[in-house]
Amino acid sequence: MSELDVKHYLEVYKGRLEMQKKGITNPPEEIKLLTRQLVEILSDKNPEEEIVVNSSENGISLIDSSGKILVTFPKQLD
Repeated sequence: MSELDVKHYLEVYKGRLEMQKKGITNPPEEIKLLTRQLVEILSDKNPEEEIVVNSSENGISLIDSSGKILVTFPKQLD
């Protein structure tokens, strides 16, 4: 498996954002907002920077190499 870096996640979330814009997928508005924000954040980062995935009671977080949480996807939306 290749490294999980900014380039990997940027490609994945750009694809998801495009599907949301075209109406192919229709997640809750909170997820649409998180997707847009994550693409913006990742677009400004070094493509080779490693991203760490952390699961906690709050949800699943993507963390950059400096330990900054980029986004947290909630486990469950009410």
